[in-house]
Amino acid sequence: MLGRSLMKVLEVNPGFRMDKIITMDVSLPWVEDPKAKVGQGIFFSKLIDRLKQIPGVRKVGATSGLPMNEDGGLPDGMFLLIAQNEMPKTVDGFDALSKQKERLGSADFGVVTDGYFQVLGIPLIRGRIFDERDGANSPHVAVISESLARDRWPNQDPIGHTIEFGNMDGDLRLLTIVGIVGDIHEYGLDAPPHPTVYVNLFQRPRSVMTLTMLSDADTRLVTSAARGILQDLNPEIPAKFRTFSQVYSASLGSRRFNVILIGFFGITALLLATAGVFGVMAYSVSRRTREVGVRIALGASPGDVLRMILGQGLRTIFIGVAIGFVGALALTRAVESLLFGVAATDPLTFAGVTLLLVGAALLACFIPARRATKVDPMVALRYE
Repeated sequence: MLGRSLMKVLEVNPGFRMDKIITMDVSLPWVEDPKAKVGQGIFFSKLIDRLKQIPGVRKVGATSGLPMNEDGGLPDGMFLLIAQNEMPKTVDGFDALSKQKERLGSADFGVVTDGYFQVLGIPLIRGRIFDERDGANSPHVAVISESLARDRWPNQDPIGHTIEFGNMDGDLRLLTIVGIVGDIHEYGLDAPPHPTVYVNLFQRPRSVMTLTMLSDADTRLVTSAARGILQDLNPEIPAKFRTFSQVYSASLGSRRFNVILIGFFGITALLLATAGVFGVMAYSVSRRTREVGVRIALGASPGDVLRMILGQGLRTIFIGVAIGFVGALALTRAVESLLFGVAATDPLTFAGVTLLLVGAALLACFIPARRATKVDPMVALRYE
């Protein structure tokens, strides 16, 4: 079941590209002053422009939370649906609006650049993504995921609507929705996509970002060049480099471990059960060699004897299978939380294991029974 679950997980479309992407984690000092935050946005703008000049690098973007990252993904919170003419004058006004359930929405909050969608190949469904119109002094804009558009605006077009999501970064300025992009499996292939609001890094600067580079060049050459550019801009800022394939592979680590560990013990138990059933049934039938000789001496045909022994063996087998089936059903809850796309009572798995054990038991009955039917009756009658 775990093996089939892993195959089901690998069949899921994550919603983004994974190959040829190099990531660079950059952490600037934490600042609260708005002017200092603008300066950090300018720093990332210069860094991105320099990274684009590296030979072989096709696209460069940035995000505050890389999908499937071990850090836990993007933060989530509640946002408000507010028109420009409804903006409260005080914080208490926001509290009053937040009590109106029809104005509330829930989503993850990501700070990205337009290049982030291009590097990861996240498709634009409708509208537009960020561009040169969306500067620090321009009206703030947002791009939302398809699931958020479907859940929060099921019967209307969300483009043009304004929301307030200031509880995530302290900026109370309204965000105008300008585009809708495809969903991504941010928390793993076995987790459903989360509704997400993406804001522009150059309008809502952050101090900790992950740069993403889509490159056809050798990873080591790109990494070396990117490290040199960062040191040139600020030699005191460290950087951590990974390929996005490594991030993706690490996200499947726990599931692979479960498959290998539990699968090893499961296969061992299955082999022991198969060998045990074969051995017991073979020994039981071999003990009846004298009986077989007597029956053949009295006129029974070898075919009749084989059918009798196999029929009697099947009764024993099915009693054992029934007991094992009930026991397996009782234990399925222990692995239910580890499964994906496969029911804990998966009929294919139960049928496969049952057929294997029944086949082993029938073979264990058939081989010694057939051997016994070929023994001379006089020899069989003297068999001890």
